[in-house]
Amino acid sequence: MNTFYRLFLTLTLFLPSFLGAQSINLSRLLTEMGDRDQLARFPSPLYESLQASSYNRESTTKEAPGWFADSDGTGFIRTEIINGKQEWVAMEHTGPGAITKMWAPYFYYGGLDDLEGPIINIYLDGATTPTISENYFRLITGKGSVPPPFARVTARAGNCYLPIPFAKSCKVTFSQKPFYNIINYRAYPKGTVVETFTMSQLRKSLSQMNQISQVLHSAYSADQGNLIRKNGTLEAGKEMQLSISGQKAIHQLEIFVDPEYLKKHPELLRSVVLMGQFDQQQTIWVPLGDFFGSPNELNPFQTWTRTVNSLGQMICTWVMPFKSAATISLQNLSSEPLPIQNFEIKYKNWAWNEKSMYFHANWRPDDIVQGSTFVDWNFIDISGKGVLVGDAMTALNPDYGWWGEGDEKIYVDQAWEKKTPTHFGTGTEDYYGWAGGENPSKDDVFSHPYLANIEVGSDTKRRRDVRGFNICTRIRALDAIPFSKRLVFDMEASPGVQIRNRWDFLGYSAVVFWYGQQGAIHNRSAQPLKAAQPIMTLKELDEMSLKEKQKK
Repeated sequence: MNTFYRLFLTLTLFLPSFLGAQSINLSRLLTEMGDRDQLARFPSPLYESLQASSYNRESTTKEAPGWFADSDGTGFIRTEIINGKQEWVAMEHTGPGAITKMWAPYFYYGGLDDLEGPIINIYLDGATTPTISENYFRLITGKGSVPPPFARVTARAGNCYLPIPFAKSCKVTFSQKPFYNIINYRAYPKGTVVETFTMSQLRKSLSQMNQISQVLHSAYSADQGNLIRKNGTLEAGKEMQLSISGQKAIHQLEIFVDPEYLKKHPELLRSVVLMGQFDQQQTIWVPLGDFFGSPNELNPFQTWTRTVNSLGQMICTWVMPFKSAATISLQNLSSEPLPIQNFEIKYKNWAWNEKSMYFHANWRPDDIVQGSTFVDWNFIDISGKGVLVGDAMTALNPDYGWWGEGDEKIYVDQAWEKKTPTHFGTGTEDYYGWAGGENPSKDDVFSHPYLANIEVGSDTKRRRDVRGFNICTRIRALDAIPFSKRLVFDMEASPGVQIRNRWDFLGYSAVVFWYGQQGAIHNRSAQPLKAAQPIMTLKELDEMSLKEKQKK
């Protein structure tokens, strides 16, 4: 079946080029959703990854008044009278493109019990009759015309990943005043041949969608390939390596450790570092736990590209191509040994060309921010050519209140000079695909192919509250962000109103996953001294808070 499915992916993806046209259609985009190889090649045709959201329009340009304004749930473009009724325009684009993701909380202005919400109307290619017209909350939660897992519930929110391509234009409206919402979409170059989405195509694509769903929910790469492995004890101060030569691509990395041993020595999750060197260039340098959403303890979750289970198995399925040589290493910066039951990589042949890119994973270590100080906390600043494909954020919260009001601000190419983000979000939890409305709880932990709320309030013994570590991750496929010159990724450090005092401290760290062509550089160098230190603790933040309160 794996062989058949690989053939199916190949034919579906490349049939348009065989016919002599770069045609974009629903089937091709669905195939791309499950094709990890595709992420490792610079997009062709090159598209812009854009975003429409309800962010507060008081935020105009960086450093201007209102830059950190809250209440990001009321913004829209304008109102129009369409077919005799008033509609609120949330997104519009002229030219060929495709909607790639839609998010919103599934409650409305009346609060958590106000579940009716507006009708969403999606008008394609200038039509006055919408191609999709239905209740927005039902659409994004998988209860409408888009079946799970392409639309499904997370925590008080829904995410719809059904690609909706259009040849000439797209306009998205709501029948009532918009609440919090985010729409990601691609803008293709003028002249790109796109087959516009229809509901008939959707019905005919259900079989393909089922096949793609199986790929998205698998913890393993479907490729067989070759395998090399090691096991044994990684002694303090030592390194364990796996090396490959030739023009290849790693398609699966597995590390297996004893979970009981990690419970006794959780510091090893931070002080054992995962490194990757490709063609003599180090592109991966991240503590093992941070790479796998487990900087504090082993946190089970499963996404399309990373999986952790309670048995101590950690799997990565991002594809990592190279031209001549690759080395994946584990380096132990601690004073304790780490017994490793299995350390292996699977690899396959790869035809390297001008579109091929190197996989990068970079870490920003623990940083402390006062609740009274709003800043754009930088995940990464990249110069060169590549594609942003994912990230993970860890927030250490010493309070029982909400920690994540901050909006993502992602600048692509010239946007940084203009001080206007290409992507301007509505809140940290919104970026990671879920919603507020009440203080999060243990019930809000979830794992989906492209999203995971890995940990909520690690120090909270009750069901509710968020004291302790809070860890979120996002994987990008159709909503990946290409850049040709520069990408700057910021997230507002902006806690909830109840912890915005100078004595309230929050701890942040982050990992960014991206592909880059030769020569791409970034501002997240290796940090061995930071990784060798113990992870930030609640005790540390509590002591800082007490000292700050005692100041006059």
